[in-house]
Amino acid sequence: MDKVLETFKDKTKMAIITFLLFIIGIFIGYFVFKVNPERVIMNLDKLLGNLIEIGEAMNNKSKLHITGLIFQNNIKALLVIIFGGIALGLIPVFSIFFNGFVIGIVMAFSLYQGKSITFFLAGLIPHGILELPAVIMAGAFGLKTGIDIIFPGSKSRKELLQVNLKNSLLSLGVFVPILFLAAAIEATITPYVMKLFI
Repeated sequence: MDKVLETFKDKTKMAIITFLLFIIGIFIGYFVFKVNPERVIMNLDKLLGNLIEIGEAMNNKSKLHITGLIFQNNIKALLVIIFGGIALGLIPVFSIFFNGFVIGIVMAFSLYQGKSITFFLAGLIPHGILELPAVIMAGAFGLKTGIDIIFPGSKSRKELLQVNLKNSLLSLGVFVPILFLAAAIEATITPYVMKLFI
């Protein structure tokens, strides 16, 4: 376990960058909706993708099925973010920004429908308190890989890539349990919390 935790030690700067990208994405997503809500609503299916499928499953599937669906979706996204760093860090940068962008749009859409900000937060915080830091930290791993490929310093790119990929694999020992717990919370607890604020 110490080896796994060790992989997180040099990711502080990258985590700050990915956090800022995420926050910027939220603001831009929110304001894009506010500027032209009709156009965004027309394209919600494309923007939200699997979120709509998960939302529909909430109504007629078992909690276990929903947990599995959310977990599968989140793991796929996480792997793209972490290992997409090979593409010079561009994939994690875009993915983290887009995650924030979607949250900004969902928040604006929720308010547009007359729901309160409390209702929106009730649908995000119970599972998001685990899921979002995991996604942002995954972005830090992906970005670190990309930065090391672009600016290898005194070490070879091959050596740095091997180290980063090894660390990324080890980090899954932290990320996978967190995402499973977040998925279980999203499937079971989040819907009940949201009902309290309808």
